[in-house]
Amino acid sequence: MQAASEAVWVLPSDASWAYTESAAALQAEWRQVGRGRELKLLAARDLPAGPPPAAVVTLGATALRMVMERAAAQPEWARVPVLSALVPRDGFMAIWSRPPAWVSAAYLDQPVGRYLTLIRRALPSLSKVGVLVHEDALAQRQALLKAAQDKGLSLVVGTVKGPDTLSAALRAVLSEADVLLILPDSAVADVSALQHMLMTAYRQRVPVVSYSPAVVKAGAALGLYASPAQAGRQVAAMLKGALSAPAVGAAWPTPRVADGFTIAINEQVCRSLGLDVPDVAVLTDAVRREEGMR
Repeated sequence: MQAASEAVWVLPSDASWAYTESAAALQAEWRQVGRGRELKLLAARDLPAGPPPAAVVTLGATALRMVMERAAAQPEWARVPVLSALVPRDGFMAIWSRPPAWVSAAYLDQPVGRYLTLIRRALPSLSKVGVLVHEDALAQRQALLKAAQDKGLSLVVGTVKGPDTLSAALRAVLSEADVLLILPDSAVADVSALQHMLMTAYRQRVPVVSYSPAVVKAGAALGLYASPAQAGRQVAAMLKGALSAPAVGAAWPTPRVADGFTIAINEQVCRSLGLDVPDVAVLTDAVRREEGMR
């Protein structure tokens, strides 16, 4: 058994299936990336009180928050490299707003261009994509506009200043858009507002493309997301270079959006809206080919 300072700890937020699946995928890849280091799976709420590990992988928001608190409270933890997974970018920033270079993330967020590729491939007759963005999200707005231009799509942007402006912004967007893209941004809509967005779009017969299988189950026509296993494999890939360096933190990876993706289709909603959508395998292959993936 290696000393704690030589091992890499994996801290799931709890014992739910998503964290278990992600940890299992990381463990399966460890022989190729671990460089002889021990990968130790621990419960986040049972963080040992002894010496810190060589690095920590946190799965979910609770584990990330606990490691941040430990780093703030104990000097020996202050420079322990951290790689967060299974947290969207806005959730990560809400916990660790100014992370140092040795704190990074494999975000759950998909590249915005990938959403638009899916829309163009799945719904080729629909070219006006509606999206709600927070008034402060200037970088996100620019990325969306550029991606839409690159894909030959028109973007209908609604600006949300706060919860009380969501409904008006949504109505304005749906009056022009053919399809509504919902992105993982809690500043635009929290969980309670998502159902309102789905129902409003459905009543106006505007299909929704979302970021989560749960939102697809709740009424979106399509979803694009990274599965827990895909997130675990991405963590392994991001750690490969860092664990090859003489000091683990010297080559710590920078934050990245999701590499892998999974497509979900709500067939009942698609039928109700009269949408003839290719099956998941066809869409997955089309998106991968457009991105040059194998």
